[in-house]
Order: sequence, then C-alpha cells, then structure tokens
Amino acid sequence: MKRYSNHLTFILLSVILFTGFTSCKKTDPNPEVKGESKVKFVNAVQAVSVQDISIDGEKVSNATLAFTESTDYLKLVSGDRSVKFMSTNNPETVSAVKYTPSITYTTFLVSNRAGVKEILSYEDNLSNTEAGKAKIKLINLTPFFTTGINVSVQAGTLFVNSLQYKDASAYFSVDADLNLSYNVVGSGTTRIIDNSNFVAGKIYTVWFSGNTAATLQAHVITDN
Repeated sequence: MKRYSNHLTFILLSVILFTGFTSCKKTDPNPEVKGESKVKFVNAVQAVSVQDISIDGEKVSNATLAFTESTDYLKLVSGDRSVKFMSTNNPETVSAVKYTPSITYTTFLVSNRAGVKEILSYEDNLSNTEAGKAKIKLINLTPFFTTGINVSVQAGTLFVNSLQYKDASAYFSVDADLNLSYNVVGSGTTRIIDNSNFVAGKIYTVWFSGNTAATLQAHVITDN
C-alpha cells in the first residue's frame, strides 16, 4: 500500500511539473514564416568602386558589380536578412531587409546628396503582360531634383508626373514600338528611351541616375 501511494504521488508531481512548464512556455504571437524569395541586386551609386554582396555574412555575388550592373535573380531564404554591399576601397553598407516568401524583389545600393549610402528594396511584379505590350516600372534613384522626374510616351501622353527620389511608379503597359521621353520637371532638357530597349511580353524596371538635367539618365533592366 505504501509503495502504491509513493507511485501515485510521483505521477501527480510529474503532471504538475509538466503543466507548469507548458503554461510558462511563451508562444511567439507573430512567428516568422520561412520560404523562398527571388532577389536581384543593383549597384546604383556612381561614386563607388565595384561591389560584392553578402547575405548574413555569406557572399552571394558571383562577380563584382560596377555602377549600373546587376545580378540575376538569386533565390534566398525569406525573412529578416542582413544585406551587405562591400568593396575593398569603400566602407561597406549594411541593412536589415525583410523578404516575404514567394515575392520577387530588386534591391539597390543608393546614395543621397551627401554621399551617404543605403540599401533600398522594391517588389517586382512578374505576372503576365498584356498582349503586344511591355510592362514597365520606373524608380527615381537620383536625389538631386526636388521637382522630380516626368516620364511620357514620346507622342505626349504623360504617365509619371514628378516622380520623387526613392519613389517607384506603378506598372504601366506600353506599346513596345513607342519611344519614352523623360525630363527633370521644370527643365528644358528632354531625353529619350528608344523603343529598341523594349520587347512585347517583357517586363522592365527603369531607374534614373544623374546630378543635372543634362546628365539625367535612364537605365533599363529586363526582369523576365
């Protein structure tokens, strides 16, 4: 009888301890969902040497990136990642970037007017284009124009008005055989993106650099 009583006491103590442990264990109310994202990296800073890219301390670029150069899309584990652009001649630039599972991104190294660098990331929409059209997104990555940048079809239809530094437009479907024109708002200098840069069915990111209206330049990246 005494042995049975001791055994029962042991069982009751075990249940109490287990219940106390599980009740004290904290559950993360916002668990991080892991998956895969596709990310392209671009060096958008003219005044730096070629750049390597690392994620959480591991180098992911196969070759260094000069100004305007980009990687292909790289498959990365999604979530909060430490992104670093680095070179032998310039201080490294590090930023925490959150990548959502199943989303595609383009991540840029950029610089403000004082030369302070930072990392910016934009979502890319690679869904199908309209028949006979090219799909285009525009990003202003030059900090030198407070009035912003206008972009229009050369025939005159304005579809981006005063695009500001760091801002990205929505996607636009345009006829692939039309030129695009762009200019600093208020300037008399207009430049052209020739239609040879665009093919129907393709998706593009167009980003802008330059520190004067005369040196404003559009850079076209094919995303698909």
